Amino acid sequence: MKLHIRFLRSLFSTKAISNFRLLGVGSTIIYVLSLTFLCILPVLFIFLFSLFAAEDKPLQNFQNYGLNPGQMQDFASSVNGVLPIIIVVIYLAMYIIFSGILFSGVSVLSGIGLPISKVFNKNLSYRHLWVMSCYSITLPVVLLTIIFLMNVHIPYSFFLFWGLTFIILAIAINKSPVKK
Repeated sequence: MKLHIRFLRSLFSTKAISNFRLLGVGSTIIYVLSLTFLCILPVLFIFLFSLFAAEDKPLQNFQNYGLNPGQMQDFASSVNGVLPIIIVVIYLAMYIIFSGILFSGVSVLSGIGLPISKVFNKNLSYRHLWVMSCYSITLPVVLLTIIFLMNVHIPYSFFLFWGLTFIILAIAINKSPVKK
């Protein structure tokens, strides 16, 4: 199944998330990495926009900190040539960190999902729950990306994110077939 179809179906269908448990781990890893890439792109665009649209502050304001305006202009012109490389390195670092956070959170969430699957009397292994958890993060990731783009800051958004993901996973576990 193609990535964009899995993306669209995991946005609104917990039954589809439940059915995705049979997909391979490799394709699920590619899905999470692609989802991370797509959701980090707006962060990059906002960063670039704020970097190049920033107001030029007079260099004299920085003399209070012991910085010479001539030295600052020399430094800025020398950094200007390697700025694209610096931006790519920063973006890759952010991508790796966010991917690591998502994968570690998904692993913890699937561990929490094991007793939930026993409560619902479902025969799900950790591998099934891990794949389902990977697809359960789709809606919260997209929602938080949209909220970030609107420049709205929600307190405790970390807990909101994982709480919403847990609810989606619990509903998907409940829609799984009953243990035979």
